[in-house]
Amino acid sequence: MWPFLKKARASKNSDPQGAGAARRKPMRFEDLVADMGDFSDLATHDVALKFWLPEPVSFALTEMGELGGESRSEMLRRFLTQHSYGVYAAHVMSAAVPEIFRDPPPVMFSRSAPTPPPGKVRVDTYWVPEFGKNVAPIKVWVPSRLRNDLEALAAHVDITLSQYVREIVISRLLGHGALPKRPQMLEAAPLSSVEDWCEGRQVPMRLATEEEFWDHPHGEHTVEWKDEPTSSA
Repeated sequence: MWPFLKKARASKNSDPQGAGAARRKPMRFEDLVADMGDFSDLATHDVALKFWLPEPVSFALTEMGELGGESRSEMLRRFLTQHSYGVYAAHVMSAAVPEIFRDPPPVMFSRSAPTPPPGKVRVDTYWVPEFGKNVAPIKVWVPSRLRNDLEALAAHVDITLSQYVREIVISRLLGHGALPKRPQMLEAAPLSSVEDWCEGRQVPMRLATEEEFWDHPHGEHTVEWKDEPTSSA
């Protein structure tokens, strides 16, 4: 299954023939299923995928999660898996590993305070990127294999990974008809630094309140420490 992705992986390993000779005979359904192989690594969400959505799409994603009893992260993993490998494959994965799309315990964004270093006190600092009008930052943890395969698919159509993922989510939630006039229809106006944030480069940030941060849990979060105050004799 997924011959293009297999070929893309093989090219990274410098196989000039593209993972051996191409299949010459028609593929049977049994061959298709057998070629799925072991997908247990897709249950490990170990890398961050960052992109942005127009706020109306972000609101739709949140509402659908509430209706379906899934977190935004769980829905996004399911969307991206179905897009990359197919609805049938995602169904097989869910049947074999029921927790494959679930958030791992403990919750990735916890309110619990970490233990301070010796002689330090915690200063809660919640930072969010300045993205411009009507733009919601999304940061979701996904399996390395899924991220690599999405990068291969994005490169195949010559667009950035963040743009490719954004279009997957918009078309999934609002239909392909929303894509041709997306900028006018959804009035998203990101700043030029938005792609830097998606690629992990430094961007302008602003300090947000704790309430604001927890209203948008997919933003950036840092914890700072300062020296404990000393009492004067």
